[in-house]
Amino acid sequence: MASSTALTDLAENFFLCSVCLDQYKEPKQLPCLHRYCRNCLKTVIQASSGGKLKCPLCKQEYVIPENGVDDFKTDFHMNSMLEFIQLQKSFENKDIKKCVSCFKNTKVSAYCFKCRDYLCGQCCKVHVISKMFTDHKTRILRLDNMEAKNMTLDKLTSLTEDPRCHIHDKKEAQLCCSSCENVPVCIACTYNKHKGHDLHDVTEIAERERKLLKQEFAKPTKYKNQLYGLQTKIQTTAEKLNENAVKKTEGLTNQHKQQTQEIADQLAEYTKERKRGLEDIECRRRVNDGQITLNLEEELRQVREEYDEISKTANQKYDKESEDFINKCDITEGPLLRKLGSLKANFQNLTTANELRVYENKDVLKQITEYCEQVIKRYENLKAKTSCVLASKDDWTDVQCIPDIRAACEPMIKEMKKEFPVLESLSDFSVCDIQKVTAADIEQDSPSLISLCAFFLLTVFFFCLLSSFFFYLLFLFNVL
Repeated sequence: MASSTALTDLAENFFLCSVCLDQYKEPKQLPCLHRYCRNCLKTVIQASSGGKLKCPLCKQEYVIPENGVDDFKTDFHMNSMLEFIQLQKSFENKDIKKCVSCFKNTKVSAYCFKCRDYLCGQCCKVHVISKMFTDHKTRILRLDNMEAKNMTLDKLTSLTEDPRCHIHDKKEAQLCCSSCENVPVCIACTYNKHKGHDLHDVTEIAERERKLLKQEFAKPTKYKNQLYGLQTKIQTTAEKLNENAVKKTEGLTNQHKQQTQEIADQLAEYTKERKRGLEDIECRRRVNDGQITLNLEEELRQVREEYDEISKTANQKYDKESEDFINKCDITEGPLLRKLGSLKANFQNLTTANELRVYENKDVLKQITEYCEQVIKRYENLKAKTSCVLASKDDWTDVQCIPDIRAACEPMIKEMKKEFPVLESLSDFSVCDIQKVTAADIEQDSPSLISLCAFFLLTVFFFCLLSSFFFYLLFLFNVL
């Protein structure tokens, strides 16, 4: 890939990790030059076994280093391109960023790769003019240069800051250590960890590496035609394979149809023979079933006649027994039914007498209640009058009213002390029990029993009337 290649010429998936299918995050590179996110590669290593890692894309195996994912090289070239893409998205979306110089949140117009931060329009001008930022001038990317179609890889490289020492990250690297896989080092490292190593200027090593890369890349280029020719051969072979497969499939299909038709013809003949045999068997079955049915119907007719005769004889026998039993039950149940009728009449008479007695007692209670309510009203009036007079403390009023109140107290006391002994007898009364009637009595003298019951009920009725009259006289005597 030439250094003048524009970023838009790169495939869209060039910046996507083939494991997580997202943009690279801390890309790590395998010896086969396939790169993956640091965490994705770590996951692949954890899922590997036998101390070997298989590249998910080309399936080449590599020994897992001692420090795992950290020992694989970081793809700094991809990091630079990713950084530019993030900047481009921020400018396109017009994100609000904080200017590194004035600290204002605004729409930025430039980015300084030396400061590794955003600049507003005013601070960008100062950055370019001020002598303090002379070494920053070539590291500033303006908004009008953010179009990816105008940005090539060599332009992007010229903007990015020189790498820092891999040990002293605050110092710029002046040399490159060939003994340690071309890592960037500062002057201080040449006297310590990298003392005695093969140290060179990075430009010198870069030129040498480019020259070696061209030489090495020329070798596989020789086989380019063979490689693409192999692809053509594979395509031609695949087409022939498909053609032969189609021909073979057609031949097999024809053979299958021919043999299938022969077998189908044989099956059709066997089916006809099967049908004829089954029809013959069914015909003989129907004849046999008809004969069996005739024999069965004759035997059933004879059995039915015998059954009807036996059933008729048995029914006559049980009908006679039922009639005799019903007559016997009527003789037994007749007196009992008459007894129930007599008990019902006796109960109704006693219930009537009971209701009459209750009505009379309630009438007496009503009269006593009315008398009691009148006395209570008179007492309440006396009580109110007395309270009013005593509370007024008016001498003239008291002299005139109190004698009348005192005179009303004595008859009130007599009425309040009055008792009603009759109340104890009003809540209870005696009614005769239902007379026990036997079936023998009903059979011997039913008319005499009815007469006695009527006489008894009349006696009870007159007794209740006399009792009510007596209680009423007693009540009047007590009132007067």
